[in-house]
Amino acid sequence: MKVVSAATLLIAGTLALTGCDNTTINTTRDSITVSGSGEINAQPDRFTVVATASENGDDIADMKDRVDDAVGNMLDLADDLDIEEKSVTASTMRVSPQWQYQPERKLIGHQVSRDVSFKIDGLETYAELLEGLAEQGVRNIRPTGAEVSNRDELGNQALKKAVADARQRAEIIAEAADRDLGEAFQITAQGIHHPQPVMMMARSKESGAADSYRAGETEISAQVQITFELN
Repeated sequence: MKVVSAATLLIAGTLALTGCDNTTINTTRDSITVSGSGEINAQPDRFTVVATASENGDDIADMKDRVDDAVGNMLDLADDLDIEEKSVTASTMRVSPQWQYQPERKLIGHQVSRDVSFKIDGLETYAELLEGLAEQGVRNIRPTGAEVSNRDELGNQALKKAVADARQRAEIIAEAADRDLGEAFQITAQGIHHPQPVMMMARSKESGAADSYRAGETEISAQVQITFELN
């Protein structure tokens, strides 16, 4: 994990107002306001894939049987990999006409297709699924997303690092100004950023092994602004 820190600062002084009776009223405290940030790098470990079984031709009933067989093989593969049933969705059948447009518009057949969507936990299982689908001859395999499963927990860790970063910056500035850092009396969490990881899977031409896939990294960041009293 790597933490990258940045901070901006504003030192506020005491504002004095003098009334008719020469009484001085302090409307603000001596304070320092800093912005802190914290970032945590994490690898995606939850993936989604959509695989499509399709057949082209004229005999819709026969094509449906072949598509259903292919979908059944995909579901068997998911069972073999211990992917939970609730994480696998098989769509209903779609029948689409296929047209030829040159030299004239002409119906030349139909396409029968079904989608199977998978949600997979773990890079190893994800790689094994892709390999298995390829071995079954599935021609349309689309990785559709990747995420960090414990991103909320990591976001809280990034938030703690952002607070620590802000305090460290404030302490450095207070010491340089020959002041003591007091309590934090105003804290604003400016947000936790969970970017959608960019799929960075790469399949080696020489090897179909699971170790030829790379999940890449994503950065989870948090920002805060804190006002500390100066003593």
